[in-house]
Amino acid sequence: MRLWPDSIAGRIVGLLVAGLALTMLASLSIFMLDLFHGKGWDETFRNLHRTAVVASVLNRVSPDSRLALIPALSEPGLSVAWRPGETPPAMAQDAMTHHLARDVRVLSESYGLERVEAGYPAGAQRPALDWMMPAPGPLHVWVALSDGTWVQFSMATERVGALSTLRLVLAIGVSLFGIMALGLWAARKVTAPLARFALAAQRLGANVDVPPMSETGPSEIRQAAAAFNDMQNRIRRLIEDRTLMLGAISHDVRTALTRLRFRTELIVDPAQRRKAAADLDEMESMLTASLSFARDDSAAEPPTVLDLSVLLQSLCDDFADAGKPVSCEGPLHLKYSGRPVSLRRAFANLIDNALTYGRAADVVLIDSGDCIEITIGDRGPGIPDAMRDRVFVPFFRLEASRSRKTGGTGLGLTIARMVVRRHGGEIALADRPGGGLLVKVTLPKVSSPVFAGL
Repeated sequence: MRLWPDSIAGRIVGLLVAGLALTMLASLSIFMLDLFHGKGWDETFRNLHRTAVVASVLNRVSPDSRLALIPALSEPGLSVAWRPGETPPAMAQDAMTHHLARDVRVLSESYGLERVEAGYPAGAQRPALDWMMPAPGPLHVWVALSDGTWVQFSMATERVGALSTLRLVLAIGVSLFGIMALGLWAARKVTAPLARFALAAQRLGANVDVPPMSETGPSEIRQAAAAFNDMQNRIRRLIEDRTLMLGAISHDVRTALTRLRFRTELIVDPAQRRKAAADLDEMESMLTASLSFARDDSAAEPPTVLDLSVLLQSLCDDFADAGKPVSCEGPLHLKYSGRPVSLRRAFANLIDNALTYGRAADVVLIDSGDCIEITIGDRGPGIPDAMRDRVFVPFFRLEASRSRKTGGTGLGLTIARMVVRRHGGEIALADRPGGGLLVKVTLPKVSSPVFAGL
């Protein structure tokens, strides 16, 4: 027979019931420990038995001898007084005094004494919010002798224990701590599968080829994990089908472009022939860029440890060797786990954009502790706030002529953001102080849980 429930609801109920039962058991054990007998059962019984014995001794002697014996029978915390001609006054009573009177009565019955009264002085009042505490002051026990007179015993409350504040606070503290610990543990047990799903979703967003989720745990989690893995497989098959379709389209379009190139040779006018050839070159370049973006070759590149500072410096050196105004600042070395080819392509696109539209590119690398920041600033006209999200849309260009002389295909920023997001980072655009555009790339450190599984 399966004792541990298979569902989340059953496990939560089981955890709560078992945990609360153990917590209440521990709390009640402390609370009930010497509930009426704080000094321990042996010592408390001795005090109660002494009360019954003293009363029986006074009951046997003559009234004249009682006054002489009383000083010898009294002791610290338990005083004895014979009250001839008096009866027990009105006293404040509670569960403690009823319990005490019953115990003394049972012990006194063997000596022929059956009338016992117990209580606190009538004026004694319990402190506010201490309704479970005994009233302050001594505890009075009156035992009736056979001649009708009464013996009064004044006991310190600690001689019979009473309900200690320390025990009550300890019991409440154990109960609260147990409930809090149980709640925290149960919450972690319940939210742990949800955290696994959140991490799996983030990893899937970065790379559809990540390993599938483990289909373990409660039945609901296993079903959800199986559905998640099935969704991941469908997405992967969809991307593979799209890649195959694009490959077929590429083959057919390139075949048509090749035929058009041969036909341009038949154009008699040299100027028209050059224009036709330029259009074909632009079409082929756009086709190559589009297919490269659609295939997303960066996803297949395995991550490795690289020196991000050296990668950026080498990029800037390549642009500087070509006569471009590029500068690079930052630490000499900075280790990072990523895809070097993809990162080089992304930063090359960003630097090229800054040079093309901003006349300069100033690259700054900063290690801020929990993340890495790379900024690329230019001195161009910048990008209006309303257009900063649209520039990341594939094939969108701020320059409307779409001429190859004034820009590329409109995929540079799109590819850069795709690569950065695959590394768990993000790209943001802002105005550069003094004029121009500032592209800020934020990359998580190697310990990023999302990128760690890629």
